[in-house]
Amino acid sequence: MLFNVEKLMGIIACIMKRMDVKSINYMKVIKLMYLSDRLHIDKYDSSISNDEYYSMPYGPVLSRLYNLIMNESCDKFQREWDKFFLRVGYDIAIRDTSVNEKILELSRAEENTIGEIVAKYGRMDKCDLVNNVAHKLPEWEDPQGSSIPLPLRKIMEALGKDKKEIDTVLAEREIYEKEFA
Repeated sequence: MLFNVEKLMGIIACIMKRMDVKSINYMKVIKLMYLSDRLHIDKYDSSISNDEYYSMPYGPVLSRLYNLIMNESCDKFQREWDKFFLRVGYDIAIRDTSVNEKILELSRAEENTIGEIVAKYGRMDKCDLVNNVAHKLPEWEDPQGSSIPLPLRKIMEALGKDKKEIDTVLAEREIYEKEFA
């Protein structure tokens, strides 16, 4: 599936709205977003964010989201991101509350998945999320201070999907990406 920065911002807005916060630690939001994607993959064989995943020292990371937060994304996406969010130290703050309209980019199933993750993990601090959740995920591999690509196949295998299902999902994604790229 194709990456959509508008939808990515909708996911963050949804998490922050459900947690009733105007700012959030960026490591925490990255973990909540990864867990949301992971649960959605488990339930529906598809990601919410359509981001790329990497194993990094503090657990799985959504690559494009990380680059946006660190102000290292391509100009087009970074300009769009910077309209709505601001990084203040280790937190992401809402710059423009109209970002909440981006929640409309999400399906009801996607919002429900995010809601489940926020209900289960939203009260945990970033350290608990890293040490007691992210580092215990079977797909995460310690990159020894670097980063390692974390393919969707590996996530689906860790979720217990069978090879035939994984192959079908990945083949459908490839066809979709070729058709709409």
